[in-house]
Amino acid sequence: MSQNAQIPQNPPLQFTHLHLHTEYSLLDGANKLKELAKTLKEQGATSVAMTDHGNMFGAIDFYKTMKAEGLKPIIGIEAYLHNGEELNDKTTKQRFHLCLYAKNQTGYENLMYLSSQSYIQGFYYYPRINKNLLKAHSEGLICSSACLQGEINWHLNTNNERNVRFGAKGYEIARESALWYKEVFGDDFYLELMRHGINDQLFIDEQVVRLAKELDIKLIATNDTHYTFKDRAKAQEALMCINMGVKLSDKDRLKHSVSEFYVKTAAQMSELFADLPEAILNTQEVAQKCDLELKLGDPTPPNFKFAREYAKDYDLALPEPEKEFSFANDDMVFEYLCRKGLDERLKFIDESKHGEYKERLEREINIIEKMKFSGYMLIVQNFIAMAKSKDIAVGPGRGSAAGSLVSYALKITDLDPLPYNLLFERFLNPERVSMPDIDIDFCQNKRDEVIDYVIEKYGFDKVAQVITFNKLLAKGVIRDVARIFDMPLNEADEFAKLIPDELKITLEDAYNKEPKIAEFIQTHQNAQEIWDYALALEGLNRNAGVHAAGLVISNESLWKKTPLFRPTKNDEKHLVTQYAKDFLEDVDLIKFDFLGLKTLDVIDNAVKLVKRRYEKDLIWEQIDLNDAKVYETIQSGNTLGIFQIESSGMQALNARLKPDCFEDLIAVLALYRPGPLDSGMVDDYIDIKHGRKKVSYAFKELEPILKDTYGVIVYQEQVMQIVQTIGGFTLGGADMVRRAMGKKKREILDKLKSEYLQGAKKQGFDTKKADDLFELILKFAEYGFNKSHSAAYALVAFQTAYLKTYYPSEFMAALLTSEQNKVEKVAQYIEEIKRMNIKLLPPNINKAVGEFSSIRLDDGSEAILYGLGAIKSVGAPAVTNLIKARPKEGFASIDEFMAKIDPAKINKRTMESLIKTGAFDEYGFTRKCLIENLPALCENSRKIAELKRSADNSLFGLDEVVSTIKTTIVPIKEEYGLKEKLDYEKEILGFYLSAHPLDEFSEQINKLDYFKSLNFEQLNGSGQVLCIGKIEDFKALMSKSGKRYAKMQVMDFYSSFPVVVFERNVEELEELFKDEQKRALAYAFRLNFKRDDGEFSLMLNEVMELDKVEHSGVKAKTGFRARASEKKEFTPEPQEFERSIIELNLSRLDKERVYEIYEIARTSHNPNLKGGKKLVLKVACVDSCLFYDTPFVISEQVKEQIERKFVS
Repeated sequence: MSQNAQIPQNPPLQFTHLHLHTEYSLLDGANKLKELAKTLKEQGATSVAMTDHGNMFGAIDFYKTMKAEGLKPIIGIEAYLHNGEELNDKTTKQRFHLCLYAKNQTGYENLMYLSSQSYIQGFYYYPRINKNLLKAHSEGLICSSACLQGEINWHLNTNNERNVRFGAKGYEIARESALWYKEVFGDDFYLELMRHGINDQLFIDEQVVRLAKELDIKLIATNDTHYTFKDRAKAQEALMCINMGVKLSDKDRLKHSVSEFYVKTAAQMSELFADLPEAILNTQEVAQKCDLELKLGDPTPPNFKFAREYAKDYDLALPEPEKEFSFANDDMVFEYLCRKGLDERLKFIDESKHGEYKERLEREINIIEKMKFSGYMLIVQNFIAMAKSKDIAVGPGRGSAAGSLVSYALKITDLDPLPYNLLFERFLNPERVSMPDIDIDFCQNKRDEVIDYVIEKYGFDKVAQVITFNKLLAKGVIRDVARIFDMPLNEADEFAKLIPDELKITLEDAYNKEPKIAEFIQTHQNAQEIWDYALALEGLNRNAGVHAAGLVISNESLWKKTPLFRPTKNDEKHLVTQYAKDFLEDVDLIKFDFLGLKTLDVIDNAVKLVKRRYEKDLIWEQIDLNDAKVYETIQSGNTLGIFQIESSGMQALNARLKPDCFEDLIAVLALYRPGPLDSGMVDDYIDIKHGRKKVSYAFKELEPILKDTYGVIVYQEQVMQIVQTIGGFTLGGADMVRRAMGKKKREILDKLKSEYLQGAKKQGFDTKKADDLFELILKFAEYGFNKSHSAAYALVAFQTAYLKTYYPSEFMAALLTSEQNKVEKVAQYIEEIKRMNIKLLPPNINKAVGEFSSIRLDDGSEAILYGLGAIKSVGAPAVTNLIKARPKEGFASIDEFMAKIDPAKINKRTMESLIKTGAFDEYGFTRKCLIENLPALCENSRKIAELKRSADNSLFGLDEVVSTIKTTIVPIKEEYGLKEKLDYEKEILGFYLSAHPLDEFSEQINKLDYFKSLNFEQLNGSGQVLCIGKIEDFKALMSKSGKRYAKMQVMDFYSSFPVVVFERNVEELEELFKDEQKRALAYAFRLNFKRDDGEFSLMLNEVMELDKVEHSGVKAKTGFRARASEKKEFTPEPQEFERSIIELNLSRLDKERVYEIYEIARTSHNPNLKGGKKLVLKVACVDSCLFYDTPFVISEQVKEQIERKFVS
């Protein structure tokens, strides 16, 4: 040992932590980066390394965070290494630890490559590299021997029986390993020494020092830091337990024997290594060698790899034909495609406007080329063009890109931006260079095909999806920590639910807002420890996932910009960036968003059904977006399935606003948000639209900007246009103002406001009025919505509304296909189909196709045929084979069917499902008969298939032989009982199709006002509902406290749902369920409901016989009083008022008059009015009358106003 055993009274040596695990060592490292940086700075450190387990997930986050605190960041990794010759060797699970650090850009790129390959090729339980790969990519790297699991230390540690059992050979083999690393890395290889007081470390300590002297390898002191403060040791153990899925109390779990893995100061480390001060000094040598400066935050737009191919296709002479990547080449191809595309679009546009379009296009082209984004636009155009050519539905646009005429010309979007004043500068601002962001919606079931195309087109190493990190957030971390403390589930649930449902809420905020948390901590065992551990772990990364939509495309292999990650379920071509989306632009990458939108599947399918049935192509460009009949559908409230406007809230808004044109529909989508709804914007819009208020403009010059929204500032684009018109800004400058308003930075706003007022004065506007206008804009800017996005999605809404209006059967069939695996949704759509007088028919072997389809019945009524692909055990191969084998006129008999299908694809199980759901009913056999004869039918089908395979060797004609094979069906006239038949339908389809077990009670049920299970998702908070149905199942149980309770399954017309039964009702229900006759009846169930933390539960209050419900006074739904912190979901009934009756003649009433009366009463409603009376409408006809009690309290004057207008 060195003689420097005592430290003199000098300042401690400078020390750098070189073995440190951040929060990106998932569920192991507990060093939160910001907290770590501040701690190191306070300690006087000047540099620090990150060495996360097997990944570089946090490299850029670490680099920027340390730089922000004035610390030198050293990017490293604790890699896993095996000694196999082939990187993908899976003969051993061996994984030695090894620390690698990037000295410079070359080392950083090698580190990214090694980390990428460890996931792509080397992954086996852990991401691994081997020595061959390491040697080939060692340039620019520093290497150290790591911890006890490092190869050298592992061989030295023969004190550990497990090591010896698995091949640890002692000093000489360790020496050989050290020599290999020294040969590869030279003076950039270091031996690590750790002193945590662990026996195995003490055993190898002197041997490591001996190796260092013998082989002239320098020592470095490290601390294998996993958490920032010593008192976090137990919390870090809790983190490991969460990772391993074990309890803290488990005796055999992996645990640390010491609490020394924290961020020690230089003084503490110097004291630990007083005998080896050089080991401390050498950490600084490593830090000085590492001189990596990353160029971050200045991304280069990508080029289009296939510009030369396009030029060849379109016979273009490129300016730089020898270059694969060239902005000049991109520009030429880009210009050509834009102009060509616009010419195609102009066929549908009035010729008098062509000049305006061409001028706008050239301006956009010029800006895009100056910003070097033509390659980016071509990349997007290419994969969208491919998708459309492959019959993959693409959305009409999304986000600000819909404001670009270039996007429209290139067919990236399908909404003409000019008629709706959509601004290009909202998409790309020439005065603020930022990367373009085009989000694309594809139909959900084919989105992956587009991603696969891009991977194939550009190369698997140049395309990747984007990583995400799920974090231990407030509620989740409470649940996780409670689980490892073995807290009872109900208590853990109660604890977590005390955290308020607020986005991004922290535990500290929750504690201050909810006093019950402190009460819970004081009254429950272990709750204080759980809370303390949760505070320590909150915000750490839990696991890695994949961004739902993000994709990056690079000119060069991605591992030159970001290391790559391969999720275990992915193959070697479907890779993911190791850097999260917030750091992609930092490393010169632009994200494309490929989103899946199920509504596009619905539209696409419905359009195909229209084509199949009517031989008619729907060309959206030729359809009037202001079609009055479509807006009648939207106003009617029957909007189930219509994109974005099917919710009850949207229905209520449409009933008030009465959209009658496309501009209104755009506004509806923009206004239906908490800000506009609560601010009065929506009321103003509606009142002005319907003439109850006058529109006013601060300046007449604003009328063209605000006319379409009745003087109300609804969109961000309007803010930009106002600032441009009044303040004299360019649209680019106006976009800067809009952004500043959104961020509410007063110092920036004051500067911009000054420029705006100077511009207003210069143009002759009243500066006082201009000032007031600016403040008004500022107030509404936070509510302003991106019109481009709203307009694009309004087009999708219009298309669905159009289909529901003009092709209701096809639309509903497409909806059913889109949700065929969701029983609750299917039930909802079946209810809607009934309302629309469309029948739903069982599958039919001769008429049905894979998806639900529409037909007209002989009586002229509309019907939807059940889709074959929606039947359980009838997969895509079976459907394809059936349709391919089916003659144009259908199968004449079951024998023909069995002869023509492939029994390998349509097997016995598939046949059983088809028979039991009625697909063969038209042949006149009972379902029971066909099931009994199925073995014989399948055997003959097998024989025929065998004959077909050997037909070439037969002397006889195939048809002649096949025609002799007939199945003698043993006749069975008896059919399954109704219950059994329906049970089969429920089992195979998920619901009852031909009838329903409650049908026999429908006359009684239809008289009652009750709550349907398909509307459960609308229930919030807590309250009471009255449901009607049958008891399907009942199980009595015993709680831990010895109280009886039960779990009951209730079935109504729409679904089955669970209900909890408490002790007071258990015996009554138990007896009822045992009695077969009583169990067969339908009952009314008074249920308490509760939605808490996203979980929905129902508890039985009372069970009632149907004939007792009508006069019971029980309402279909009652809301309980909300807590002060909850938003009320219902309006309380007004107090009792005298009635003010207006008599109306039915013959003189129409829908418009009813709406008008409603609006007068609604706007005049005042429950606090002295002498006010509740309005009652008495509608008289020939020999009877109807009284309608409205909820409105009105004055005598309002009554007279209504009578003057509608009675006299």
